[in-house]
Amino acid sequence: MTSNRFSFSVLLPTSLSIDAPNLKQKTVKIGSIGRGLAIFRVKEVCIYNDDDPHVKNQAAEAKLTSMLLRYMETPQYLRKLLFKRMPELLYAGLLPPLRTPHHPLEDEKNRPGDYREGVVVEANENQSLIEIGLPEKATVGRRLRVGQRLTVRLGKRLGGGRIAVTQVTRDEIDEYWGYEVTLAPSIAAALNRLRADYVIGTSRRGKNLYEAVQAIKDNSPARVAVAFGGPYQGLFEICGRQGVDAGKLFDAMINTIPSQGAATVRTEEALVATLALLNALVEG
Repeated sequence: MTSNRFSFSVLLPTSLSIDAPNLKQKTVKIGSIGRGLAIFRVKEVCIYNDDDPHVKNQAAEAKLTSMLLRYMETPQYLRKLLFKRMPELLYAGLLPPLRTPHHPLEDEKNRPGDYREGVVVEANENQSLIEIGLPEKATVGRRLRVGQRLTVRLGKRLGGGRIAVTQVTRDEIDEYWGYEVTLAPSIAAALNRLRADYVIGTSRRGKNLYEAVQAIKDNSPARVAVAFGGPYQGLFEICGRQGVDAGKLFDAMINTIPSQGAATVRTEEALVATLALLNALVEG
């Protein structure tokens, strides 16, 4: 959903999956969120503590959501290197594949100039070996931290099962290259961390979204953040509980599902509806 002019970030509450009765259904719910983030090219998602009284352990819920989203975003060939066996991943097999450009198939992203994600598996004073999901290991001529994940550009094949690579940042890549997951202790802290130029809140009490769309088109902000409430309480309630004024925290509060037919709209449904509309109206 990003463009050459600006990028989108998303804020999600720790209570995101509290309405799901077990880990299996929580995994499926978070999986649908991850797919929505990838489909609309969200660059960063921040899980903020919303202090929902229905949540007995905010830290555990934040850990589950962030871990599953990170697991989804990680290319399949790196997951065993970056994630140990842990209870939160018991149903990780139910998570849908993202099929983003940084999740290549076996015959993709294997030529000089292509980009891949990698993890450092060996290192000494002179070089580091990097697993990049190809028959050959990548190599760079300096010491890196074993276990570090990084993005590389493929160079020439050196023989002996090695490929020379150059480390790059995601901003250097023209294609969508996945989302970053961060955590914040409150919604205000999340927005401060994201440092967005324009902040949108979503609520059934919000106004017409065309105000926000026009503001984005007119002002061309570099970073736009979109915040969502939880299953039981929306942004106005969350802000009130945390002692912040929603009217001052957000540049616009919008309703992307006016005259909804169902009594409630789930967060994953609101996310897809909102990102789809913004994508069509801003990019169209």
